[in-house]
Amino acid sequence: MASGEEYLSVDKQSFISRLLGRMTIPRFAAWCAAVATIIIFVGVWTIEQAYGALIEGKAWTDMSLPIWAIMLLLLSSSVVAAITAWFFAREFQNVLVDFTRYLEVAQVDPSARLSNVSFVELRRLRSVVIRSVGKLRRDNDALRRTAYEDPRTSMPNLIALEEHITKTLPRAKYETPAALIVLDLDNFTRASERLGALASEAVLKACGQRMTNALDSLEGPVRAGLNNSMLAAMQADSFALYLPSAVSRDYVSNIARAIRLAFADPFIVSGQSVTLGISGGIVIAPEDADTMHKLFRHAELALRQVRTDTGSGFRYFSPRLNRVARGKYMLEAELRDAVANREFKTHFQPKIDFQTGQVVGAEALARWVRPNGKIISPNTFIPLAEETGLVTQIGEQVLEAACESARIWMQEGFNATVAVNVSPRQFQSSDLTETVLAILKRTGLPPNRLELEITESMAVSEPEKVARVMRPLRSLGTKLAIDDFGTGHSNLSILTQLPFDVFKIDRQFVSALESDEQAPAIIEMILAMAETLGLNTVAEGVETERQADFLRRRGCSMAQGFLYSAGLPHEAFMDFIRGWSSKSEASRLKVG
Repeated sequence: MASGEEYLSVDKQSFISRLLGRMTIPRFAAWCAAVATIIIFVGVWTIEQAYGALIEGKAWTDMSLPIWAIMLLLLSSSVVAAITAWFFAREFQNVLVDFTRYLEVAQVDPSARLSNVSFVELRRLRSVVIRSVGKLRRDNDALRRTAYEDPRTSMPNLIALEEHITKTLPRAKYETPAALIVLDLDNFTRASERLGALASEAVLKACGQRMTNALDSLEGPVRAGLNNSMLAAMQADSFALYLPSAVSRDYVSNIARAIRLAFADPFIVSGQSVTLGISGGIVIAPEDADTMHKLFRHAELALRQVRTDTGSGFRYFSPRLNRVARGKYMLEAELRDAVANREFKTHFQPKIDFQTGQVVGAEALARWVRPNGKIISPNTFIPLAEETGLVTQIGEQVLEAACESARIWMQEGFNATVAVNVSPRQFQSSDLTETVLAILKRTGLPPNRLELEITESMAVSEPEKVARVMRPLRSLGTKLAIDDFGTGHSNLSILTQLPFDVFKIDRQFVSALESDEQAPAIIEMILAMAETLGLNTVAEGVETERQADFLRRRGCSMAQGFLYSAGLPHEAFMDFIRGWSSKSEASRLKVG
């Protein structure tokens, strides 16, 4: 029973709620006034009839007015009361409507105002609403700054730029093109390392201000290209300038030139002079891109090509860059598969000792051999492997294969070491020493049969790292060689302090022996330096007997090159050293 009463009560409440939910305030007030008037009228009439019957002795049916007059009076009273209540409630409704409209537009329209109202309660409500909306506006402004403003430079950020591009890019036409310039600071990383984090942010802010000033100072017709433009700060040291009304390529080129010239003078930060350049990739829409994604991707491709070709400058996107990028992405995918399938094979180029005429070692060379037998040039895949970080895995595979082969040479009775190149990316890894030691242990090659080669520039840039990595390896007998010696900008005081055993003379000096008058002097200087330091020397790229004879007479320790052999697979290299005799070698070297 209780549950039934509860159900009827809930149903009754829901009915009343639905009924009131469809009513406006004036209509509700009119109904209430009419009902109240009827109740009061009936009550007064009942009291009047009771007084006549009980006090004056009249009959209940005796009435002062005819029934139709009473009903007319009741109806007219109800209508007048309803209309009066409706008009008063309408004024209150207008106040609420005004409040609602103000709350709807106040967040986006700072000029919105709330009109004055009557009654103390409504005035208090008006005051509270205005204060609340003001605080909400301030909070929204702070949130918008956080969402759409770069905190380092106080410039629009990538989110703001993307929103602006989304709104305006559909209006770009071939006759009225838009343009995007993705900008990247030159040498900022090096400057940041020298200045520190806080000063680096100050430099970024100064760069943004300098570009803004350069754009503001543009005069003449080119200013039309800046209409509705946005200069935004993106990640790290990147910026972007979007021109929804670029007008023409000439205008865009003039704008880009103004930005580049803005960096002609150095920046002064914390009392230090910092010289920076700026580069950019430019894409025109809709000619070269019709979506925001393509706009950024093509501009970044153009910027990347600038870095590859000249290192600094501005370049327009061309469809050829897209084809190059697609080819690069395909090559990267194939490169990853090749690493997983261990398609990289190790070839060996022999090193010949000038004094004994014996094969005393070999340099391990990486070769990418596809399943169809096609060999991919190292010049093609090594730069991409460096860029993607896959060079570390490739290097480990080559190192293990080289150590495995060198152990076989040793078991066959050949006293030959193997030299393996270590890339800068490999050297940056924190576990290079452990990797080398683990491979030596796994392959069973004695550490003194291994030689690691690093470039001259890497040795000079991080001497402490070189010493730290090589110290435990050299204590076991592993040797260290400087590859391509003479091609970098060496600091000799640093080189003399590093634990090197071998200088490798770069092939460009060897090949120039017969054509460049300066080449013999450079090689003699390198050989004299090596002799003073007690180091061995290996000449790379020896291709003629005259080159070999010059190097032998000047005291070079070893040579490698096509005069003796190209890089050979393991089995072919074994055949080579088996067939190499001291007598035939002496005749080739003209030791006589």
